[in-house]
Amino acid sequence: MTAIPTGRDPVVLLLICDSCGRDFDPGDRRQEWIVLWQRAVAAGWDGRDRAIGPHRCDRCAEQDRAR
Repeated sequence: MTAIPTGRDPVVLLLICDSCGRDFDPGDRRQEWIVLWQRAVAAGWDGRDRAIGPHRCDRCAEQDRAR
């Protein structure tokens, strides 16, 4: 999975967890990739800082750290 454009507006991105498929909803959907990623990291997400991923949600990232 990756950060993908949603709907008809290519500016709106959806960040999806590569492990479980959960998406990250930052509230404000009109933002650049780097802003979306900074908000996701602040919420506990992990992964590469590129839109192509891989990315893990806070739950999956925590499970990986616990192993």
